[in-house]
Amino acid sequence: MTMVPFIVGILGVAVFATLLASIFLKTERFAKVTQGFDEKWFEDFSAFRYLPMRRLLNGTDEAFVQRLQQNGGGTLREFRAERRMLFRLYLKDLQSDFARLSLGAKRAILAATEDQSNQVSSLIRLEWNFRKAVWMAHGQLFLHASGFSPSDATGLIDALQHFEFSIRESYLALDRPTA
Repeated sequence: MTMVPFIVGILGVAVFATLLASIFLKTERFAKVTQGFDEKWFEDFSAFRYLPMRRLLNGTDEAFVQRLQQNGGGTLREFRAERRMLFRLYLKDLQSDFARLSLGAKRAILAATEDQSNQVSSLIRLEWNFRKAVWMAHGQLFLHASGFSPSDATGLIDALQHFEFSIRESYLALDRPTA
């Protein structure tokens, strides 16, 4: 009976350590994003680099793989799993780039000399639309893994492009000192 409080205490410490490690990792990830935004990166960035995502989960290549499978090639299940893995990698990079863009937009709003309340509301709306598109992409991944109809990432890429273009407009509108 005296072991119960000891076990509960150890479990409590383990849960606390896990939560602390999780917070630390999120802080480290945020620090990488914060350090990653600069104007050079922003000039070189283009959401068009994510266009291949549109084809990863759609069914255009699956018919070809099915024909190969009949001739002794790899399985369709492996092909679809590899496509989902690639989609997840793209999605991770896309979310990281979105966080960098969002940080840049916030910096631009803070650096502005005039009232930017309309830009803030626009930023919130664009971020919300992007987050919805990410949730939809995760839903599409789940459906794809379940074997349901193929889909694409057009909505997600369009949301990122719209966000990028809006931020570029904000940056162009800023009063910058000329050198």
